[in-house]
Amino acid sequence: MNLHTPRRRVVAAAAVVASALVLAACGGGVSDSAPADDSSATGTGEFTPATSGEMTLYTWSDYFPEDLAKKFTQDTGIKLTVDYFDSNETLEAKLKASNGTGYDVVVPSDYMVQMLIDEGLLQEIDATALPNGKNIEDSFVDVYFDEGRKYSVPYLYGTTGYMYDSSKTTETLTSWADYFNPPADLGQVGTMSDQTEVVGAALRAVGGQTCSTDPTDLQAAQDLLTTFKARVSTISSDGILDRLASGEESAAMIWNGAGMRARAEKSTLTYVYPTEGMALWQDNFTVPVGAKNVPQALTFLNWMMDPVNSAAAANFQKYNSGITGVNDLLDDDMKSAPEIVLPSDYTGATPVEPCSNDELTNYTQIWEAFKG
Repeated sequence: MNLHTPRRRVVAAAAVVASALVLAACGGGVSDSAPADDSSATGTGEFTPATSGEMTLYTWSDYFPEDLAKKFTQDTGIKLTVDYFDSNETLEAKLKASNGTGYDVVVPSDYMVQMLIDEGLLQEIDATALPNGKNIEDSFVDVYFDEGRKYSVPYLYGTTGYMYDSSKTTETLTSWADYFNPPADLGQVGTMSDQTEVVGAALRAVGGQTCSTDPTDLQAAQDLLTTFKARVSTISSDGILDRLASGEESAAMIWNGAGMRARAEKSTLTYVYPTEGMALWQDNFTVPVGAKNVPQALTFLNWMMDPVNSAAAANFQKYNSGITGVNDLLDDDMKSAPEIVLPSDYTGATPVEPCSNDELTNYTQIWEAFKG
């Protein structure tokens, strides 16, 4: 199975989403039980609201506000249980092991949506046919990983960089090379438990490309990570914000929204836009093929495409969404935050390119060596 996306489409997607990311420039449901032909369960039939039942959301750690979960239950009568994962690969492994059962809505990033579609693990939902599907911004409909939004609904998007405490060092960090070779006065460094992000950043740091098959680049990235490990205090995507804000770590790979929240607690934290480039990601709501509560799941998806509900998530998490009307509802501090507004001269934020199976094997080998 070839999961590689033509580079020209990735670049085109980057141009569209990156322009949207610069903020300064910037309820329905379904029935409790599906009809006999089960058409509403796939988003292809008439949509009517579910008013009871339950559903389970499987999402990234610290990535869905508790107050919003309570509001969903109050608005719809559906009990929402939230469970968490720490990487796209963890999500994929869970769905593959269970044949897509166990959860009603899951939140993969862009490239992982494409992979899960190709693996037959997602239901076709036809997001634009849902009542609030009209709220999906035009530039977020024909995305490279799911043209026409047949399988996914946009949630939040942002960038992956790193932060460091400028009060702990006299040096100015500007690159992934600086992150993987941090100044001694910064002490221990945190990194994510995410092979795509970490190995991809290491490849950038050595002058390579993501999804590279060049043996020289791959060996250089592995050697860099081997040296870097002596400085690593945690390999975890959980609690990054808290460790930086508390001073437990003085540098760590982090997503931009979490970075803004961390800086609110510790003003000397600086978010870096690496000179070698960075991942521009978009997370999405999807329904696994084995979902037990599909009517409730589609109710949730439609509810989250209401700009008021999407904005509540965006303001809490400090990311933007692809839902029309959200920009007008964002908190003022987001519209000027250095973590949220891309520098006007920065062109290095590009979508994560899906790797082929062979390329993913290279990533996994480097990652396992690093963790081991």
